[in-house]
Amino acid sequence: MLKEDIISYGKPKSVSAEAYRALRTNLEFSMSGEGAKTILITSSHVSEGKSSVASNLAAVFAMQNKKTVLVDCDMRRGIQYKKFDIQNNNGLSNYLANINVKEKEFIKITEIPNLYIITSGPVPPNPAELLSSSRMKEMLDGLKEEYDVVVLDGAPVLPVTDSVILSSIVDRTVIVVSSGETHNEELKSVKTALDNAGANIAGVVLNKAEIRGKGYSKYGKYGKGYYGSYYGEEKNNKKKS
Repeated sequence: MLKEDIISYGKPKSVSAEAYRALRTNLEFSMSGEGAKTILITSSHVSEGKSSVASNLAAVFAMQNKKTVLVDCDMRRGIQYKKFDIQNNNGLSNYLANINVKEKEFIKITEIPNLYIITSGPVPPNPAELLSSSRMKEMLDGLKEEYDVVVLDGAPVLPVTDSVILSSIVDRTVIVVSSGETHNEELKSVKTALDNAGANIAGVVLNKAEIRGKGYSKYGKYGKGYYGSYYGEEKNNKKKS
């Protein structure tokens, strides 16, 4: 059974679901005409909501009849398998560490039509080295041939280098920040690290913002080349990583 925080599928008429569809639309415009398919979702620290954004974004792409695969690249503390209630005995870490297997062996179906998932797998001793291997890039190239959209849930940028590595081989990177929690200096540090890696930063998502009034989405500039999507959260919701 899907967890309740995949709200874009469970409550498609909700304010938050509409905001995820707005994010999808912005990314489609950003990626149109380039053959771009891979989207990395990351953040500065844990508990900013990047995993929820990744799962909900993947869901709205799938609900648009796009064949979508969600790859949990946070091999240190991946949680997508919990959100989709799928076993995690075999996942990305197993595939990257074993050259004799194919990625298709680790792709699992979900309850959402058109949405597939590769879970993080058991925690390996060397996540950064696995993600920087040629095998990771080869996997993404293979997924781009098979799927319309590939969404990657990456680790936070500031504690570890995993997502910085991934940002150099994906088509777009989206940074999730938490309203009232993420500091400007932290966001600047994340942007600098990603820029140095040659990342194509599509924008910044402001998560956990309180909704006021009847409006359900707002957009604001974060600087050249950025858009902001504001997501409302019910007051009693717990923090999500």
